[in-house]
Amino acid sequence: MKCSRESLIIKSEEPIRALSSAVLNGGFRRVDSIIVRHVPKNFRCRDPYAYLATYVAGLGLKPDSTVGFITAADLECFGLSSLSLGKIKVSAVATAGTSNSMRVGEKTAISNNSGTVNIIVLMNVKTTDSCLVNAVQTATEAKSLVFKDLDIRSSISNRLATGTSTDAVMVGSAEEGPQYHYAGPGTALGVAIANTVYTAVKEAIEKHDGATPNRPLLTRLEERGIRIKDLEESFMEKYIHHKALGSKSGVRRIFRRLLEEAASDHNVAALILAALHLDDDGYSGLIPNLPEKKYSEDPVSLLADEILGMAISNYIAGAKGVFEYVRFDRAKPGIIRRLGPFADDAVGALVAGVSSNVYTKLGRRR
Repeated sequence: MKCSRESLIIKSEEPIRALSSAVLNGGFRRVDSIIVRHVPKNFRCRDPYAYLATYVAGLGLKPDSTVGFITAADLECFGLSSLSLGKIKVSAVATAGTSNSMRVGEKTAISNNSGTVNIIVLMNVKTTDSCLVNAVQTATEAKSLVFKDLDIRSSISNRLATGTSTDAVMVGSAEEGPQYHYAGPGTALGVAIANTVYTAVKEAIEKHDGATPNRPLLTRLEERGIRIKDLEESFMEKYIHHKALGSKSGVRRIFRRLLEEAASDHNVAALILAALHLDDDGYSGLIPNLPEKKYSEDPVSLLADEILGMAISNYIAGAKGVFEYVRFDRAKPGIIRRLGPFADDAVGALVAGVSSNVYTKLGRRR
């Protein structure tokens, strides 16, 4: 395998029996080369097949026996994983960008190539056609599991994403040896595929987008469309200014510093993330005795959201924080009024708790 900024190329000494959704030579093919071509983020092409065929020929590869993918992701951030289980050996290579992430079934705008997950799976065993289809299924499930475990959010709805709108996959097997008929999650071959794809895709996403499991709370909020600027505006909407407290710009800076301080506390992060995941469950109808439609209406019978809000504000700023939370909860300033039943209370409590600490800090200056 060779990788540069322009392309990632895999060559095989022996022909590979492949099934793919690739741009160049998708479907069932007998191939000896695989390429992932890097293109600009604003890349537009009427005939990507012809574009790739010409590029492949220019590299001295055979256009008829090469599977080709396109991406605007940084190829040098690829993920690679191999696993052996008895006589089975599987390797997976993935390139990934999640800026174009979405939840399957959502209506999407014109897609771009910058957010694409390309997966290449190579097996040292011979397979039937149905086994290759099974392998595609297993690889796709493994990719979606990575999106779940890293909490990658849809760029359209901010709900949990299952992939991007332009993902592509190739599975390839040897042409000699004992024939395998199944590659589902319950088979040894499927286990090898699932684990290598999971590891490769996770590595690629973490390297390319910095979406590590322990990324900061404020980053996680931004991925859900809740920016630091939005939190500042919510604070300023309810902020009561007095010239003795200094300039408003200075107050903003203090708020941001105290916000970052509060958000860096793993207890605050855990409580807020719990609320956000409860919103996910609520909108999916997974909270017992609270159907999705009723949950969306934020019924008065739902008290757990406010109990959680009080706990967050109390942890950040004590009794004064709770008092401030009540004020914010009634007004729901700025972005807070646009959030879900649990998220509005949790995020409102974060802003309120920090707001209380801002007043305490400014009061000490007087």
